[in-house]
Amino acid sequence: MRNQIYALIFNDITSWCYKNCLSYFPAGSSILDVGIGNGIMLKHFHNLIREKNLNIIGIDINKTYLNQCNGLIENYNLENHIEIHNAPIERYEPPAAGYFNYILFSMSFMLFDDQRLVLDRIKTWLKPDGQMVFFQTLFKERMPIVEFVKPKLNYLTTIDFGRITYQDAFYGLLQEKGISVLEDRLIKKEWFKGEYRMIVAHHANGASGKTTPNHRKSA
Repeated sequence: MRNQIYALIFNDITSWCYKNCLSYFPAGSSILDVGIGNGIMLKHFHNLIREKNLNIIGIDINKTYLNQCNGLIENYNLENHIEIHNAPIERYEPPAAGYFNYILFSMSFMLFDDQRLVLDRIKTWLKPDGQMVFFQTLFKERMPIVEFVKPKLNYLTTIDFGRITYQDAFYGLLQEKGISVLEDRLIKKEWFKGEYRMIVAHHANGASGKTTPNHRKSA
């Protein structure tokens, strides 16, 4: 039942996320997918993953989701491209330092209790030119009704939707951690003035000052 609710709510979001992110990753990239979930995107993007020879490690804390994801990996013969681990990012250890070209937060960054800790932990996981890709809903102005409703959805659906994320606070956190935004794509406008955004960033070696991302709208 939980997987059915998850699919009903997130299929559209997941499709937008992986359509844009998988297209962005160059062939042969090594990717950490933080919050891979039930792997529903594999039904639509298994050929692209194989054609681009992407190497994906997916982590998630939900065993039920990962069991379904593992079934899809086997069904589409993606064992050479995807491996999954039942672990929170706060305790996950990569195969080696500087291992990933990209770390993808696929609608998962707003779920973390300590986002600063997460950004500190992943700093050494990326190659020198590695990038973080955040796909999430951002709000430009305060939305009290969403702040009230979002936590309640966890009780109704058993799914954690995380905290509401405001653009200024998100960019402020990245700046605080010396992370520079390279690109900010508006993917789709959503309800209550929320926006699906794909934000590409990298560590700027402690550089300070306001970042000036390249804003664009997805085709």
